[in-house]
Amino acid sequence: MNKLFKKLVAFDMAMYEIHHLDYDPVACIKEFWSCYDMDSCRNYIVELLTIYLDRERKVNPAISTAEVQHFTIALFRMLMAYFIVHYQGINLSGIEISFLRSNRFIACELENSKDIYDLFYQLSQNH
Repeated sequence: MNKLFKKLVAFDMAMYEIHHLDYDPVACIKEFWSCYDMDSCRNYIVELLTIYLDRERKVNPAISTAEVQHFTIALFRMLMAYFIVHYQGINLSGIEISFLRSNRFIACELENSKDIYDLFYQLSQNH
């Protein structure tokens, strides 16, 4: 089988593995957040967009192809898990998720991003 098709099959399996008897969407969500934080998610998505939007220049990727592939599969798995959680009405409020970064670090990131948002919002209101 062609290498590209093998990689695509691995990606597609994230959609079909939800039917496995032992599938646990909450465990899938926990696994994702224990491996990735919002900053790394942003970096991977920016990398994908850069490669896609700048194909003519044949940009040298900052993140390895294997890492990007692993991330996209993990991200799609998590997306499917959240879909199943919402579809089946699973309550996540009592579930404790261990994040890659500390709660203090996450709070600082959120505070910083809110400050940036507020700045741009104020600028947009003045023009």
